Amino acid sequence: MSIDRKLAAIMFTDIVGFTKIMGDDETTALSILASQQSLINTLVKEHKGNIIKKTGDGFLIDFPSTVEAVECATQMQDSIRAYNASDDNHEFHIRIGIHLGDIVILGDDILGDGVNIASRIEPLASPDGICITDAVYQSVKSTLKLDAERIDEVDLKHIDDKYTIYKLPKQSDKEDDYQQTNDNHITKIEINSLVNETNIQKAFFKVFTILVCIMFLGFIVGLIPFFIRGILNEDFTRALYKLNGITHLFDNQPRVILWTVCIIIGSFLLSKWVYKIQFKDIRNVSSILDTLILNYGYEIVKQSKNRIEYLHLPKQYFFMNFFTKSKFHPKFLTEMNILRVQYDGNTIRIKGMFYHVKRLLWKLKKHYK
Repeated sequence: MSIDRKLAAIMFTDIVGFTKIMGDDETTALSILASQQSLINTLVKEHKGNIIKKTGDGFLIDFPSTVEAVECATQMQDSIRAYNASDDNHEFHIRIGIHLGDIVILGDDILGDGVNIASRIEPLASPDGICITDAVYQSVKSTLKLDAERIDEVDLKHIDDKYTIYKLPKQSDKEDDYQQTNDNHITKIEINSLVNETNIQKAFFKVFTILVCIMFLGFIVGLIPFFIRGILNEDFTRALYKLNGITHLFDNQPRVILWTVCIIIGSFLLSKWVYKIQFKDIRNVSSILDTLILNYGYEIVKQSKNRIEYLHLPKQYFFMNFFTKSKFHPKFLTEMNILRVQYDGNTIRIKGMFYHVKRLLWKLKKHYK
């Protein structure tokens, strides 16, 4: 599989309120998509852009330079405004986000920090507006005359660092205007692939070994009182007699079978599983991280770059949650309730205990097409 890695100006576009438009009138929505494509395709070609893929109601496009990207975005908005001026056309509005960064195309995977940032700043743009990062602004300010509004220290969803962004054209909006919107409804999730990357045999036997060792250790610890009593009373015969009685427990085949089955099932349920999910629309990454994780009893406990750790804290057990989050909670029990997510572009990897991963995937399957 070929890998295409490059530094590029990355553009995301999005039709404002398209989910509602589609819900109200599918024919109108399809007409708007066709009109958008006819207006945008020509401009992208003129500015040497490359449409990497359609993202539902928008586009993911890369350009060889930031100047070409910003000029193209400006002309896109002008073209759509002119289109909307006609009473014969179905009016629509788009947002555009542009970032300068690395992008990696690996088959259907679209990866790289540049893609992650670009997808997060697009919802910050106003309808009919453009949002660019500081990297883009610094690159084009000497070439293009921009009437831009600077906003510092902006939080981007699931991104560690804060970013300085510029909104075009400059507006006198309220400060909270740049909070990210969420036009992507959960029912829009589309998945290209869902792959189980778990080494099942290795994961199973790792837990199986631990459980067997714990059971054996418990058995040994249980024998200690008999030997101590025998030593203190100097009655080794009696101690050995009781030991013999305990070992005869293993002669009970139904009990042995039950214990074995319990260990096997427990090893399976407690093993760590890994799934790779590739979304058709990169914006669905935020949807699953927000809606399908946080809304089902998980809380972010650690985040580093593109890795997030979630702790399972069901609301119905809110009294126990205080103990779960405390330093007194056994680490091995906390680890059992940790869900780790690594995201990159349109792809995420979920790792956690079998129960948590399968439960999340079951919820996900209810929502994707």
